[in-house]
Amino acid sequence: MSPESDRQRDVGRAGAAVVLGVLILVATAGWAINPNDDDDTKRPANAQKNAQKSAQKKAPPEPRGWAPTADEAAEARSLAAELSLKELAGQLIVARSFSEEDSLALVRKQHFAGVMVTSPRILEVTTDDPLSEVKAFNRRLHEAGDERGVPVMVPIDQEGGLVARLRDPLTTFPTFMSAGAAIAGDPSRGAATVTAATRASGAELRAAGYNAVFAPDGDTTVGPADPIIGSRSAGSDPSIVSKAVVAAIDGYSEAGLISAVKHFPGHNVTTDSHRDLPVLGSDRARLRSHDLPPFEAAIAEQAPGIMTGHLDVPLIDKGVPASLSRKVVTGGLRKDLGFDGLVISDSLGMGPVMSRYPGGSSTVAAIKAGSDLALMPADNLQAHKAVLAALKSGEIPEQQARDSATRVIGYLLHSDASPRLPGEPGSHGEQSEALTAGALTVLASPCPIPPVEGVRPFGSAEAVASFRTAAKEEGLPVDTGTSVAFLGPGSAGAVADVVVSTDVPYGLARSTAPTKIALYGQGVPAMRALVKRLMGKAGAPGRLPVDGTGLTRVEAC
Repeated sequence: MSPESDRQRDVGRAGAAVVLGVLILVATAGWAINPNDDDDTKRPANAQKNAQKSAQKKAPPEPRGWAPTADEAAEARSLAAELSLKELAGQLIVARSFSEEDSLALVRKQHFAGVMVTSPRILEVTTDDPLSEVKAFNRRLHEAGDERGVPVMVPIDQEGGLVARLRDPLTTFPTFMSAGAAIAGDPSRGAATVTAATRASGAELRAAGYNAVFAPDGDTTVGPADPIIGSRSAGSDPSIVSKAVVAAIDGYSEAGLISAVKHFPGHNVTTDSHRDLPVLGSDRARLRSHDLPPFEAAIAEQAPGIMTGHLDVPLIDKGVPASLSRKVVTGGLRKDLGFDGLVISDSLGMGPVMSRYPGGSSTVAAIKAGSDLALMPADNLQAHKAVLAALKSGEIPEQQARDSATRVIGYLLHSDASPRLPGEPGSHGEQSEALTAGALTVLASPCPIPPVEGVRPFGSAEAVASFRTAAKEEGLPVDTGTSVAFLGPGSAGAVADVVVSTDVPYGLARSTAPTKIALYGQGVPAMRALVKRLMGKAGAPGRLPVDGTGLTRVEAC
């Protein structure tokens, strides 16, 4: 980026901070306090008429930030208005893909808004050139959109770390916790490094044919008791998480990719929502101070999308998943926090939702709550049939549905019009390594750390393989000298000369070693940063972004 671009971003972030302060005041005034706030039909008739007249008088403002232009919004509105009810029902759903044939049929015949590919038959093809297969499939999806005259959303879960649906030959990026560690160590430089990394990742995803990414994670981890988010979160400090989220959004937007911050209002719980419905038991004060700040920061930064989580929030709507609650989505996210981007539900094929809302009822409930897109229902055709019936009966207001379709189409048009950044998949190892280098945290060590002359790696198989590759590149002898143990996800601890955590750092507290290092990644780029630190060629500027480890950074090392 040029110095001028850097100055523009600084000004933008300063403005975002002002907006964030306003949003916090709004939240402090009450978050869905009035149970009727989510329902316009309960407003006095004269108030509804006055609001309608006011809306008619005001011209639509030119959008701020990375968002559809006025012309793109007008085109989207026109396209949405022309959809039949059958097409409109599909335009509210991102399908669960089971095969290429099924995916294309859903786009062509049922007019689904997009297709979420998770099938190993597509993402893990066994040809010698898997990326070409993925590109070809995505190209056919986009061509199907061209045929119908409305673009198709082709999203992917690609957060970095463990959540990366597409791996080789794309560049491997570390966990999002590395973003928190880098920002905790140096807020300004760390944020710039995070933006560079997500811009690089976004450029590769667009080159592979994707136009949306369900990232970054806006959850504030609850620490060692966290069963599913863990290193997907930037940390346990909401202010650090907020800065990481903003920096990540900037990078994805610069790459022309629609990002969606997840899982509103915060998957900050000790239950895995894939297995059961977690209860987010925050009182109003904790909700404002701990759970909501990263999402408020995202809204202030003009985030394109926010994904809602399957969470029971008793303070707002007891017993109803937040993703299906109108009080949470329309009352809280839309009205109280002022979000006007895309609202996307979490996958509706997850067990806790399927067991409580059978058939297509979860898809209808998500849309009624205020979602623009219902993500991955368990049965695509059953969901489409249910939504179409709800549109015909008026259970889902047609105007609400067309407004949602307008938002979705507008962002897709904007992504299509955004310039593609240079660089093919697999060409951004430098940016990935830089993020780990800024995050790397030494938590125990003799000072100064003596450079190693050879290493005997053991532990996590993937980490060891990546380390061997990086060591060979740097000329560091392997299988001799200093023992280095790698702790992967779920590792309890180890005994070695050096112990390195590649996911969450909690296992370091249970390890016996003179030197303990939190790396937050296990790909080759992350290992390059580690090798250079072990050889004395680089520092360790990161700071631990989570509580509950019993460890502190070694300042002098």
